[in-house]
Amino acid sequence: MKKVRLIVPLLLLVLLIVGAGLSTMAQMSEQVLRSAHDAEWTGLDPHVASTVSSFYVLANVVESLTTNNDDLELTPLLATDWSQSEDGLSWTFNLREGVHFSNGVEMTSEHVVFSMNRIINPETGSGRVASVGGPDAVWEAVGTHTVTVTTPDPNAILPILLASRATAVVHQDSVDENGVIVVPIGTGPFTVEDLDGTISMRLAKNENYWQDGLPLLDAVEISVIQEDAAREAALLGGEVDFVTSVAPQAVEALQGNADIVVHVAPALAYKYIGLNLTREPYDDVRVRQAIAYAINRDDLCSAGDFGLCTPLYGGPIDTGSPWHFDYAPYSQDVEKAKALLAEAGYADGFDMELMPTSTYQDTVRQAQVLQAQLGAIGIRTTINAPEWAEWLELEGNYRYDGYICSWNGLTDVEHYFYLQHRTDEVFNFTGYSDPAFDALVDQGRQVSDFDERFAIYEQANQILVDAVPYVYFYNPAFVRVMSTNVKGYVLRSDNANLYMNTYLEG
Repeated sequence: MKKVRLIVPLLLLVLLIVGAGLSTMAQMSEQVLRSAHDAEWTGLDPHVASTVSSFYVLANVVESLTTNNDDLELTPLLATDWSQSEDGLSWTFNLREGVHFSNGVEMTSEHVVFSMNRIINPETGSGRVASVGGPDAVWEAVGTHTVTVTTPDPNAILPILLASRATAVVHQDSVDENGVIVVPIGTGPFTVEDLDGTISMRLAKNENYWQDGLPLLDAVEISVIQEDAAREAALLGGEVDFVTSVAPQAVEALQGNADIVVHVAPALAYKYIGLNLTREPYDDVRVRQAIAYAINRDDLCSAGDFGLCTPLYGGPIDTGSPWHFDYAPYSQDVEKAKALLAEAGYADGFDMELMPTSTYQDTVRQAQVLQAQLGAIGIRTTINAPEWAEWLELEGNYRYDGYICSWNGLTDVEHYFYLQHRTDEVFNFTGYSDPAFDALVDQGRQVSDFDERFAIYEQANQILVDAVPYVYFYNPAFVRVMSTNVKGYVLRSDNANLYMNTYLEG
């Protein structure tokens, strides 16, 4: 009996030790990526969000009917195929079967129609109405896994427009009693857990995800570190495995670090200053053209992104894109700029406020260079650099002279023109309006032939460049930096931040 009593405690102790060891091994084998993002997300409602910082998260949580693959080719996602009616007014999308939301509910046409109608509903305040067919589009479920959309005019590029996560399909339970989505219930590879405002969260593996074997990570722990130096130090110190950006001046040194992997890709993006056409003197095209002629884009490129960029002397599209247009009138010409100001009645210049954001230091550096360049033609500038949330409020309410920002994820020619510049579009924050321009970008949606579309947008581009609601600076490059054990991540030119195929080695 005594022996039995001795053996039992010893056996329990052995089991406890073995169990603890297995638990530790399980923790060690868990694939958790520690990722530092460079800016706070401004909300996780995919139908309302407009900032890249929000879509760095949302791209991993929600999905759209179509998508662009890593080569930026249009491919199926939640829809398996689609077709257009002979009159061009209707599209039919066949949905993928066996897809479940993260709450376990199977996705059907009902959820697609709900999501598209929510975007169209003016009470939602979405800027993506044009991307789902426009305010008069009619989405209908014609079967459990088939939907149609009918538009008043032919829309030849609707599958292209639907490739954005901003047109995501969400479950109705995502929407709270106030009509707001705080945390979306999507079909993506991850779900949002442990959300702490706009500074940290955990993306947990969606156990209901429809693509077998994905995601490869069990979780992504996201923290926001806004300062470049602090973010870089966290990576070098082993506190994080991955950062969404580093200061461009640090890229060369990091490329020489054997413990770090640096990915650089040309960006389908542009950086610019938007001018407030609802205010004097920016309502005068001669003033806006003077600003366009005054600036030295090479200097802005060097200051903002330390040379990891290509200057733009006309429209927003770089020579690397098939949609590049040759019209480029704005090489620096200080004397011409002065003459335009004098012609507009501002020979002695005027006072102007430049509005970058302290959240993105490249915009502050650009503003500092602009201050000297505009001073050379008599424009006396001050710099106001609020944090991102305040900056967005000021921009959205036309409380600025000139705001400095960027546009990302521009995979199709329309993405460079429509949402930002068509009359009364939600993202038209300059107040620009031109019936001839509107007619062209509307026409560009109705044809699919490349040559025909090119000719249409070439005209629209020239109208816009001459009108100068935006003064384009340059096309940047995107940078991601990570530890050597981070594998499978693809840095895409559309800046889609996808963790689905990422994993940790060793």
